[in-house]
Amino acid sequence: MSQALSSALAGLQGQMRTMELLGSNIANINTVGYKSSRMTFLEALGQVIDVEYTPFKQGDLEATGFQTDLAIRGESFFVVDTQEDDRYYTRAGAFFFDEEGALVNSSGYTVQGWMSNINGDEEVQTLANLEDVSLDSNLKAEALPSQNLWLSGNLSSGLVPTAQIWRAGFPFTEEGGVTPATVATELNDLDETSDLDTLQDGDEIVLNGTDKDGAPVSTTFTYGVANDGTTLGDLVTIINDVTDGWGAFATANIVEGKIQLEDNVPGDSETSINMYAEPGNAGAISIPYFEETSEGFTGRVSTSAVIYDTLGESHNLVFEFTKTEIPGEWTWSVTPSGDEVIHADNSTGSIYFNDVGQVTSFVYDNGYSRIEMEPVNGGANVLLQVHVSGSENFTGITQFNSSSSLAVRKHDGRATGELTGYEIEEDGAIMGSFSNGVSLKLAQIAVGEFTDPSALNKVSGSNFIETIKSGDVHIGKADTFGSTIEQGYLELSNVDIAEQFSQIIEAQRAFQASARVLSTLNQVIQESTKLGL
Repeated sequence: MSQALSSALAGLQGQMRTMELLGSNIANINTVGYKSSRMTFLEALGQVIDVEYTPFKQGDLEATGFQTDLAIRGESFFVVDTQEDDRYYTRAGAFFFDEEGALVNSSGYTVQGWMSNINGDEEVQTLANLEDVSLDSNLKAEALPSQNLWLSGNLSSGLVPTAQIWRAGFPFTEEGGVTPATVATELNDLDETSDLDTLQDGDEIVLNGTDKDGAPVSTTFTYGVANDGTTLGDLVTIINDVTDGWGAFATANIVEGKIQLEDNVPGDSETSINMYAEPGNAGAISIPYFEETSEGFTGRVSTSAVIYDTLGESHNLVFEFTKTEIPGEWTWSVTPSGDEVIHADNSTGSIYFNDVGQVTSFVYDNGYSRIEMEPVNGGANVLLQVHVSGSENFTGITQFNSSSSLAVRKHDGRATGELTGYEIEEDGAIMGSFSNGVSLKLAQIAVGEFTDPSALNKVSGSNFIETIKSGDVHIGKADTFGSTIEQGYLELSNVDIAEQFSQIIEAQRAFQASARVLSTLNQVIQESTKLGL
């Protein structure tokens, strides 16, 4: 009889715990990252034992638009530290950066991962060296001096005296990118101006280069009605207004949307022009490079290049190639447009082409292999390797009987950059955007995965801890486990309300049945007592 009473009582208690569990599931139907739990029953030594477990099931993702809201597709978990020697695992990715820059959840638990040394080695990713993920708003991408420069284009083998023309490498177009811009087009109506970051009053566009005699020229266009103007024509006017430079020998205008600077008189010329938007501008505009589309001397072609020193300061160098009387031979020289010093032994040389217009050699007059530039700002000397030969992804310099089009294909090096924003990628990498145009990895969010995630124990909210049955945690990046992290999304609770109500009805019936058994046993005991059994 006692065994029957014990079983009936265990049934009542088990169903009560089931009701409590189902109530908790329903109460958390809107809790981010919540995983619905179930109750199962086992028989052990004649007793009914209830066992709670949380079967893993992916919840739906909801877009929130917040950069620090993160959701996982897959079976991985975020790792958070309670700062009390406890490490929890969670699917609730409602995170934010606190006043100290740490990525935390609403409980103040810090998200774990690995911090990157943006100017050094990649982080080492192990369980032992997990650390708090944080961002320093004052972080800077250090300057890198230029070491390589790639020249591309053609040195015409059949030159004739013409006026030198510098023309933008691509046209400015009106919004939509089809119609070429005119002098009347507002700069903020250009397709090259960001809709989100239009130019603001005081933003500057810097123009520099050399005039016809090779003297340095530099001026600045300041955007705004009360400044230098707001149209593409106003920008061109600034070029023509440099009366002691470009304006004295050349005329700038707009040709099919391209800014063009043409010498007024054909012949020998050292004119060059370069233009760029000041990195500290509030707005953004895509600035074309300039290329020499018509040389100003029978055998002279030039182009300008911006390079950086060890302090992050930019310098403008002018490369000039001059045709000699020997077929396939040109001399070259490089000069700075500012106060920098180019060592004489490294600043001149020759380039040779074969009979099919391909470079055979690029040499320095004194046997050197790099240009050496000495800045006057205290930075270290810049040693610049010039590349002119073609490769798989680079055409190099050619000598064909077509117009000259010498240009700088690319160069390395960069200015110092301020952190301007960040993005979290699918593998959990936090990529920082800097004002110098580079994107660097700032941190790596870690995730954990278990052999049996349904065997994890709930500890609070949507947090879990590992158990013997779940297996040890495996730590890595999301893509290591086939998971992805979605920025701007949250994983919703996976509670199925219809299923929960169905289980409540089942639990209620089981509770009533156990209660009826207990009531019947009670009557049997009373009758047995009366009969003295």
